[in-house]
Amino acid sequence: MAALTEHWDDVVSRLDDARRQELRGLVAEVGGVGHAGAVTRITELLVAELPPAHPVRRALAKGYLYQSANADWLTLRQDLLAAAGVTAAETLASGPGEEDEGGAEAITDGGESPEGILAEVTDRLLRMPALTEDEVRRRGADPADLGLIRLDRPDGGQQWPKFQFARDGGPLPVVRIVNTLLGAETDPLGVADWWLGANAWLGGRPSDLIGDVPDELLLRAARAVTEEV
Repeated sequence: MAALTEHWDDVVSRLDDARRQELRGLVAEVGGVGHAGAVTRITELLVAELPPAHPVRRALAKGYLYQSANADWLTLRQDLLAAAGVTAAETLASGPGEEDEGGAEAITDGGESPEGILAEVTDRLLRMPALTEDEVRRRGADPADLGLIRLDRPDGGQQWPKFQFARDGGPLPVVRIVNTLLGAETDPLGVADWWLGANAWLGGRPSDLIGDVPDELLLRAARAVTEEV
């Protein structure tokens, strides 16, 4: 929510009129009786509409994937309402928030949480073909290579998405370059999502296009993402 507040103007510029109106309506409900559902839907909307490397998506990927966040919702609510230009009348329409009676700490995320949504995204990425640390070493690569995406599993283990490697070989140079460009060291989930998700600019999943399109095209697509943000 803090990242959404900071990048509000950029986020809404990427949405069509219907989505922009929906987001403002959801913001009006943050801290009100529909708080939990509003936060969940805002998260869904941002995941669907923003590119993986966008700073708000990065903030989501770095958030609390497996535990509830102890957020200062009262402060976040005030800042977000101001950024969104939501009026007092609009917030009253959503009903009084639980903080009106028991303070911001009384607001909780019930039902399907944003953390749960992000956990589903993480689970999808972790289900993709991957190598173990020993397999990476047998490919002649260093598991600690900062140019490789290394994903943490809930069980404490780690895995390396297989698309990064040549068939029975080591890391692909173009993958290492793109990973470094997109910041895989600090945002492995976001960069993995870029490779393994649909890309309108390329017309397919980048990971599926390795070797089928010129490396320079993949690099241009990655640079386009960094220029967007």
